[in-house]
Amino acid sequence: MIYRISFFLVFFSIVSISAQNHIYELPKTQNDLIQQGNDCLKKKKSNCNDFFEQAILASEKIQNDSILAQTYFEVCNVLDLSGSVDNHIEFAKRGLKLKGENHPLVTNRLLRELGYAFSRTGKIDSLVPIYEKAIYWAELVNDSSEIAISRIRLASAYRRLGNLKKSIEILLETKVYVDASNNLHRQSGFLFTLANTYSSNYDDELAISNYEEAAKGFLKAEDSSMYAASLVNISLIANDIGRHQLSLKNIPEAIKIFKGKNSNSVLHCNTHLGHAYYLNGESEKAINLLKYGIEESIRLENTQLLNLNRKFLAKAYLGNNNNALALIQTSKVYEDEKKRGVSDGYLNALKLHAKALTLNNKSSDAVNVYQEYISTKDSIFTIEKEKEIANMRERYETEKKEAQIALLKKDVSLSKTQKTLYAIGMISFIIITALLYFGFKQRIKKNRIAREKQEEIYKQEIEFKKKELASQTLHLVQKNTFIQELKENLEKIKKSPELFKVEFRRIVMLLKKQNAEDKDWEVFKSYFSEVHNNFDHKIKSISEEVTEKEIRLASFLRMNLSTKEIASMLNVLPDSVLKSKYRLKKKLQLDKEDDLTQFLNSL
Repeated sequence: MIYRISFFLVFFSIVSISAQNHIYELPKTQNDLIQQGNDCLKKKKSNCNDFFEQAILASEKIQNDSILAQTYFEVCNVLDLSGSVDNHIEFAKRGLKLKGENHPLVTNRLLRELGYAFSRTGKIDSLVPIYEKAIYWAELVNDSSEIAISRIRLASAYRRLGNLKKSIEILLETKVYVDASNNLHRQSGFLFTLANTYSSNYDDELAISNYEEAAKGFLKAEDSSMYAASLVNISLIANDIGRHQLSLKNIPEAIKIFKGKNSNSVLHCNTHLGHAYYLNGESEKAINLLKYGIEESIRLENTQLLNLNRKFLAKAYLGNNNNALALIQTSKVYEDEKKRGVSDGYLNALKLHAKALTLNNKSSDAVNVYQEYISTKDSIFTIEKEKEIANMRERYETEKKEAQIALLKKDVSLSKTQKTLYAIGMISFIIITALLYFGFKQRIKKNRIAREKQEEIYKQEIEFKKKELASQTLHLVQKNTFIQELKENLEKIKKSPELFKVEFRRIVMLLKKQNAEDKDWEVFKSYFSEVHNNFDHKIKSISEEVTEKEIRLASFLRMNLSTKEIASMLNVLPDSVLKSKYRLKKKLQLDKEDDLTQFLNSL
């Protein structure tokens, strides 16, 4: 099964590269320099990096991080196909030092380039965090195509680490992004990768059906190389499950496509075609083709295919009872795989070599090799169990992390809901407060207007009453003046007896009637009380002993009338007014130095 993986890893890079497109167009100068560097690498010349450095320098002068990052990516793209893996890693890391926020999609692709480079070195432990970061940058701009490619690479990383369940889970979750791209070639590449994972997991029927769908898609998309790769991978599985007739049909078609394009791909096809001939009982065809495969492997310096051809050739020899020739091949494979260390390839080599030794009557050596086989198998089993435990631990950590993220999202969602409710509450509170404030302000304004109108009415009434009060005061003064004059006239009449008898009695009766009537005072008192806010009650509240006459005196003093004017109004002498003022002052509990008029004005 390991031979299947070695083949479609080569072709997956074709899927990924064919999916690339320019995010930022580079100036002609940079494009030309990168192309010159590419030509230099193809011709296997030295100092090819100089062209790439010049392209980067030209982009640095533009002072645009996005163009500079795109330049690094284009350089990495060339180095991935033809250049040194160390240079590939170096240029990818330099590009990733730029601020990713300025060009998230280029950052995503640079991370994938770094992943491709590490894949070439076999540093597969670093792939998962690299591709997870790549997914982050793609998700940042919600680019479904780049998310799909990055997730496919992450799935491949998990597959290579032996965590096939995780790989399949990621791929199935990725399908929605692939479908969203509406890109037939990308959808076919996704099916191809999914088939790879099913194949690694020995889900052979699922693997074949997905390869077949991928092949149809690549054919429609006019990608003959990936169509051929799909046919070959179907053949690898077919050979393993006894359906080698399918291999005999598919592989020759793939060879026609690869011929003249990729010598290693043609060699790989011939190797598995030779194996199919052997499985179909055509030993001579198998032996001739596998011998040719060994020669080509040596020429192309492809050690992995060299050992594979030798294993298949050894099986063909054993099938023809050419045991000695078979032992020669198994011995070479055994020695080479032993140098590589514990692996499935080494385990297969031990088993085949033990069988060849046994058939060549070298039982002792066969037992030793077989014991080594058992020991290696136990070692591989232990390694696989350790991997399984590591995968279980990783799944646990992943599920734990996902649960924490889900809880955090729930908290964030709840927090957002709370914030929304709080915001709605605050807005409602502000609106209600504003309405209440506006209503309150309107009410105050309305009350102020009403108060001002009422005050205006009160002012008009007070002015009217003041005028009435003044009129009443003047009337009283005039009345008392009249009375005084009348008394004086009476004194004159008294001196004339002839008038006295006729008029005296009538005049005296009239005067008594006028002096006895308090109606004028009551009207005066009413007006005065309204104008001066219940003046009489205020006097009474200070002292209950104050008489009505003293209230009348106090009212006249409040109106700032002189002692003489008051005496005239009360028909008394000024001295009587002074004495009355003294008695009132005493009742009001005022000191000698206190001014009575000033006190009364303060009430």
